Amino acid sequence: MGSILLWRPESWSHYLLIYIVPGVLMAAYFLINAWKERPGEFAKGLMKAVGKEVSFVDQLKEFLVYCFATACVLLGWPGFVIYYLIHKKDEAANQAWQKLPDFYCSPKYLISQVNPIDVEIASYVIDPLSAVPALPFGHLNHGWLRFLADATDGDDEVWSFYIPKGSRTGKYQSQCSSDIRGYAKVRNKKILSEFIIERD
Repeated sequence: MGSILLWRPESWSHYLLIYIVPGVLMAAYFLINAWKERPGEFAKGLMKAVGKEVSFVDQLKEFLVYCFATACVLLGWPGFVIYYLIHKKDEAANQAWQKLPDFYCSPKYLISQVNPIDVEIASYVIDPLSAVPALPFGHLNHGWLRFLADATDGDDEVWSFYIPKGSRTGKYQSQCSSDIRGYAKVRNKKILSEFIIERD
């Protein structure tokens, strides 16, 4: 063990050996994964039943492909490492994006914090023909109550918002075809839910 620790490269072949060691480990990792993912006996039986049995030529081609891929990894492993790190970063960013809620409202469209009771008083519907329920927001009252029921944290705030026509909003940055007004539940400057009352 001590002799290994004291060893120092003395020629270009030694430096080449040091260079390809990570490539050998990486190639071994890829080959082991490929071996684990190879078709099982059941899959081979199905392929044989439908007339797609793997021939010797196919096996030879596959072997040559693995040899070429292994050589590429041995010599170009730094590039594979960089690609892997970039891929993992992009994958993490994509997963974070997928978890984002798809709301129309975003912090820049918030106007002011409001009191839900004042909002209900101002939005109470009185229809002489009784076509609309005599409730805050009329037919939308159920949605409003569900919106308020989600506000279970003491730090939750209700804000009014206004999104002008033509603005790009939401998770997919779609363009609004009309003005949008409503209320948003906000906690620590983060929008958790929204209640839309008007689209002109």
